[in-house]
Amino acid sequence: MAGPLDKLMKVLVPSRVKPKGQAQTNTFSADRKNQVLTAPRYKEHLTDLFTSRQADDSRKLMKELFVQDPDVSAAVNAFLTVADTDPIFTVRDPDGNFDRQGQLELNKIIATLTTRYDYQKGFLMKPSLRAMSEDMRYMLLLRGGIGAELVFDKNQAPTEVRNVDMATVKWYEREPNLFIPEQETEASSDAIPLDIPTFFVSFFRRDPTSIYTYSPFVSSINTVAARQQVINDLYRIMQITGYPRMEATVLEEVLLKNAPTDVQADGQKQREYVDREISRIQSSLSNTSADQALVHTDSVDIKMFNEKSPSNALNIDSIVNALNAMNQAALRSMATILGRGESGVNTASVEARIFSMHAEALNEPVAEMWAKMLTMALRVVAKSESQVHCKFRPVELRPLTELEPMLNLRAARLRQDLSDGIITDDEYHLEMYGRLRPDSAPELSGTGFMNSSPVDTSDVATNDDPMGRSLTPEGGDATKSNAVKSKSAGQ
Repeated sequence: MAGPLDKLMKVLVPSRVKPKGQAQTNTFSADRKNQVLTAPRYKEHLTDLFTSRQADDSRKLMKELFVQDPDVSAAVNAFLTVADTDPIFTVRDPDGNFDRQGQLELNKIIATLTTRYDYQKGFLMKPSLRAMSEDMRYMLLLRGGIGAELVFDKNQAPTEVRNVDMATVKWYEREPNLFIPEQETEASSDAIPLDIPTFFVSFFRRDPTSIYTYSPFVSSINTVAARQQVINDLYRIMQITGYPRMEATVLEEVLLKNAPTDVQADGQKQREYVDREISRIQSSLSNTSADQALVHTDSVDIKMFNEKSPSNALNIDSIVNALNAMNQAALRSMATILGRGESGVNTASVEARIFSMHAEALNEPVAEMWAKMLTMALRVVAKSESQVHCKFRPVELRPLTELEPMLNLRAARLRQDLSDGIITDDEYHLEMYGRLRPDSAPELSGTGFMNSSPVDTSDVATNDDPMGRSLTPEGGDATKSNAVKSKSAGQ
C-alpha cells in the first residue's frame, strides 16, 4: 500500500519545456539584435570610488572593484584559483544504490552541454564544465548567489546552462516561504517571469531573514574608499612638500628702480606694477621644466625650496597598515594571500590552510546547483527516478609529488573497501579516476582480493630468513630459532 511519502516522492516532469530558454543575459536586447554589443570604456581606472560610491549602489560598485581595485581583484583571483577542483558526479536511485545506467545517461547529458556536435552552423560558444563552474563561483563572489536556467532544444535535450545575474532578479512572496522570481534587465523594459521549472538558484551564506543576497566582499567598499582618500591626500602632500620645489624671490627695490618714471611717481601704480611683474614671473617659471635653462635679471633671486629636508612630519605607515588590515578582513583573505605576510613560515602555512577552507566553501553551492540541474535533465531525458549527486574534490595546496604517499594510502583504503564489498567497482573508479569502470576491467567488489592469507611459521627460522620475525602475524607463535630449544626438546 502506497503511503503519503510515496506519493510525495513520485517524480513529475514537465510534458514540454520551452525551447531556447526564457531568461535573458544582461547584454541581450530584442530591439538591438543586429547591433554590436557595447564594449567597455577601459577607463574605469580613472573612477574615484570615494566619489562614485555615493551615486552607485553596492552591486555596481562591486562589479567595478572586481576589476579596478588591486586587493579585491587579488582576492577574487585567489578564491577562483584555489577553489578550482574537479567535480565528481554520481547517480543513485531512491534507495541510495549506485545507478550505472543513469550514470551513462548523465555522461551523455554533460557531453551535450560541453561538446559541439553540429558544425554546419556558424560560431557557437560551448564552455567547458570547468568554465561554467568558474562562472558560478564568480557570481557567488560578486552577488552572493547563483541563478541559472537549464535550456532545452525542441527535442527536449539540454543544450545550455544560461547564467542569470541575480542583481536582475526580483522576488515575490505569494505565500509564506513560497517565492516567485522575476527578471528585470536594463536592456528590456518588460519583466520576464522566471516561475519555470528550468530556473534554479543557489546561495552562499544568505541572510535567512531576506531572500536577497549581498556579495561577501561588500564590506570592503568603505575601507577601499578610505584607503583611496588617504592615497589621494598623499599625492597632494607629496607634490607640495615631498619633493624639492623652485622658489623665486622678487627684489621689489630693484624692480621699482627699473620701473617707468610715471610709475615711480604714483604709489598706486607702483603696487599694480609690482603685482603685474610677479604674475608674469610666476607664469614664466611655472612652465619651466628641469632640463631648460633659466635666464633672469638681478631683480629675481632663484633657489630651491626644501631641497635637503622635505617634510617628514606625517607618518602614514600606521594609517596604511590599519586600512590594509581592515581591507584584508573584509575580503575574507589572509595577509599571505594578498602578498603582505610578514609573520614567518608557520603563520603562512596556517593562513594558507584557513584560506583554502574558505575557498573550498564556494564549491558547496556550485555542487548543489549542478546536482539540481542535472537531476532534472536526467529525469526529462531518461525518464529516470534516480538523483544526481555532485561533490568537488577537496582543495589541496601541496604539489602532486608530495601528495603521492597520501594518495597511495587513500587508494589502499578504497581497495580494501572494494575488496570487502562496501563500495562497488564503479564507485571506486569514480573516486579514483573520475569515470566509470571500463568494460575491460574485472569486477572485484566483494571478492576479498585484499584479504591476506595466514602465514605458516612452522618452517620459518631466523638463520634462513632474517626477515622471518617480521612476517609473523601479530599474536601468532614466535618464529623458530636454532639458538632456542623447544620445551619438548629440553625434556
